[in-house]
Amino acid sequence: MAKLWPPTRFWQYWALAGMVVLTAAFWWSVEGLALFAGDRARGPIADGLLRFSLAVLTPALVLVWLTAAWLRRRIGEGGYWQLLGLVAMIWAGAILVTRMLAV
Repeated sequence: MAKLWPPTRFWQYWALAGMVVLTAAFWWSVEGLALFAGDRARGPIADGLLRFSLAVLTPALVLVWLTAAWLRRRIGEGGYWQLLGLVAMIWAGAILVTRMLAV
């Protein structure tokens, strides 16, 4: 049985990624809801992307980060980082396009 301390590098990187993921998710939740609640005229694409990013992509990003132990056992460390990176890139792309269309 492996020693419980010190933690592996995976968990150290996971904690660092968590600082970025949780800060970004909180920022977009506040910023996105402010855009959503604003009276500014938006097109249907920007409105749909805004709703999708707030309702689906932001919780998906946080859930992928939170389920690290479960995913690590099933897809490995490299696969976990690829999955988290993929979800983060999709999320960041949606936020970028939403910001360009809505603001």
